[in-house]
Amino acid sequence: DESELFHGLASKRYRNVVVLTGAGVSTSAGIPDFRSRGGFFDTLRERYGPRFPIVYENPEFVLSRSFAQQYPECAEEIRREVLAPAGKDIMNNVLPTATHEFCAWLHRRGMLRRVYTQNIDGLHLHPSLDMPPDLVVECHGSYHRSTTLILYGDDLPRRFYDCCDADFPLSNKNDCPVDLLMVFGTSLQVAPFCGVPNMAPRGSARVLVNRDVGDCHFNSFSKQQRRGKNGGGMGGVTNCQIGSRKNVPLQSLWSTREGNKKWRQLVIEDDCDSFVWRFFDSDSAKENEIVMDLSEVIRT
Repeated sequence: DESELFHGLASKRYRNVVVLTGAGVSTSAGIPDFRSRGGFFDTLRERYGPRFPIVYENPEFVLSRSFAQQYPECAEEIRREVLAPAGKDIMNNVLPTATHEFCAWLHRRGMLRRVYTQNIDGLHLHPSLDMPPDLVVECHGSYHRSTTLILYGDDLPRRFYDCCDADFPLSNKNDCPVDLLMVFGTSLQVAPFCGVPNMAPRGSARVLVNRDVGDCHFNSFSKQQRRGKNGGGMGGVTNCQIGSRKNVPLQSLWSTREGNKKWRQLVIEDDCDSFVWRFFDSDSAKENEIVMDLSEVIRT
């Protein structure tokens, strides 16, 4: 349960922690997430739906490589008038959240193996956190470190696959295998990122923290989806190759018998920052004299 997890974190029982993050870790900083009501996808629907009706159902379309190839002038407009201003605002005005601080705390404690993030806001590498760049994989690029972002339909950077090979090797002879994988603020809908949690070693612990966990139990690769829809993703694909590992499952295994048999799993429905605050306020943190200065972080 959560108290056992807090004890393991506070006592450094976990020695090699991998963290996966999505838009939900940055919402308390004022950055809207993609899929929630009023989020970034709703902005795209409102602005581009009248010109491209498919956007009402599939807002990802205007951020895809196929859209950029079909409508290069509009794609440049989106980059110039939507993405660039958002990136400039983030660079000038946005500070890391409690969840970003938690990841940096794991590093300072010598427990962090890697952070994989879907976010392009660059907050995991904010100067105030002093996080080594080699510990952070910005899977979809960054406003700060690249003029070219990863679009839907693009392959991920080579570094993503190299780090997956290093963190989740095929050989079982790894002296320091990942013992805890934590997922914050993502519904795990996009491949191949959604397959990374399923690479965790058998017997390790997996923790999912999301505002709506119902969104995380199904994706387009699930064999059985919500509302009786058929699963299987694109063309019935349910697995893919990530780095050297073939046939990595892409579907959610958080509520399945297979997942519960393979890993020790904990699913928490809450805001990411609220979970972090609870940890630092917990008896386990106090017993281990863990003190975090989060005075400049907005408490949610």
